[in-house]
Amino acid sequence: MKKFNDMYIGEQGELFGNSWAINEGFKSLQEKLDELIPCEGSVEFARSKNKNLEKFRVAQNLIYDLFNNGLINRGSHFRQFFGFGVYTRGGISQNYFQQLEKTLEPIMTDIMLKAAKEQFSSKEEVNV
Repeated sequence: MKKFNDMYIGEQGELFGNSWAINEGFKSLQEKLDELIPCEGSVEFARSKNKNLEKFRVAQNLIYDLFNNGLINRGSHFRQFFGFGVYTRGGISQNYFQQLEKTLEPIMTDIMLKAAKEQFSSKEEVNV
């Protein structure tokens, strides 16, 4: 009998991991959405036809600031956006880092899927 920790090791193991709250199984979708985001500023029509893409852009920026800078720049915005605060004074332990990744992954997956539905027509095939 396999141990629980070994359950995702093997051919499909990469589909169940996550990196900075992005499920590895959705990495290609993330890359396709990233191509639609400008280098600076909001996406065009951020309050109408591209509001889910804009939400994805903001979420990515907040998660980047969390894992790269410890929310030095956007702590209050993170709390407002995700609905919970993160204590980062003194740094983030590896265990807390992994806990945050697991907590944020389903939220980011939902945001990505909504952005993908908004951006890609039903006729257009998106290989995830």
